[in-house]
Order: sequence, then structure tokens, then C-alpha cells
Amino acid sequence: MEQNDQKEPLDTEQEETPTPYTPASPAKRALAWMGVVYMVIIVLLTTYNLANGEPLHGIPSVFLFPACGAFSVISFLRYREDRSKPSFLFWAIVAGILCVLTVVVAIGSLIVALGA
Repeated sequence: MEQNDQKEPLDTEQEETPTPYTPASPAKRALAWMGVVYMVIIVLLTTYNLANGEPLHGIPSVFLFPACGAFSVISFLRYREDRSKPSFLFWAIVAGILCVLTVVVAIGSLIVALGA
């Protein structure tokens, strides 16, 4: 048996040119941070459930504030892009207020659920 040690020639015409780095848009970053916050909340609640054998009850506002915060940021960014539509600013303010309210309710609910 004879082995052929010939290698294929490299094609210099098909060299890959590196694509330039384009950072994510601010809206995508806001949604990514919302996802990170949700994952942290899920890990903490799952850990509590596994440690104590019982889930926390009556804490739905814990899951509402990341979405309200992301909606507020995205609405404000859309308003900043196109200032001719003031409805985006209105929704950004409303979602921001709801975000603050749900954080306050979530903290109160967690204090009651944990029995502190």
C-alpha cells in the first residue's frame, strides 16, 4: 500500500475577511439584562424551594418588574430615536412608574413570605 502525502493547495482567493465588530443595539442590551434578571430570580427561587421544600407563595410582582423595566427602557429609546411620537415617552414613564411600584410590592411580598 502506498500512501499519498500530497496536500490540497490553499486557495488564496477564498480567504475569509474578518467581519468588523458591531455592538448590540441599546434595545437588545436592555432585553439581555432583563433576561439576566429573570435567570437570577429563577435560580434564587428554585434554590429557596430546594432548601426549604416549599415554594414562596404570593410573590407575582417579583416576575413583573424586569419586564416593566425593559419596556420602559425600550419605549424611552424609541422616543429618543423619533421625537415626533410622544406616545413612546408616555409609555416609558408609565412603565417606569409600574416598575418602581412592582419593586416595592415585591419587596413587601418577599418580607411577608419569608416571615421576617
